[in-house]
Amino acid sequence: MGYDLHITKATESSRGSQKPISELEWKNAVAADGLLEMDTTATAINPRTHEIIQVSNPLMASWTDPETNEKHYFSYRRGEISVRNPSENAIKKMKELASRFGAQVLGDEGEIY
Repeated sequence: MGYDLHITKATESSRGSQKPISELEWKNAVAADGLLEMDTTATAINPRTHEIIQVSNPLMASWTDPETNEKHYFSYRRGEISVRNPSENAIKKMKELASRFGAQVLGDEGEIY
């Protein structure tokens, strides 16, 4: 189980499609960033079963924290960008991206970061 944070122009993360960040905005932000890169498949290992899990999204990007070398996946869907269980540095990156879009970072329960 995880907790997601969302970059969204909406006032609630579940309403991202009402005030969407466009696919073009997202692709341009990734291209301009220098540390984000399109990475359409995320791979993880289930800690209980040790099974390899893969999630694909044609508009997903990855970002590796330069301080910790921890990789985070930024998944674009329905006009918003989500990150599962982001570190403090990933939250800073999300806020930086949100400012580019005139957006904000919201948690699953609506809290503003």
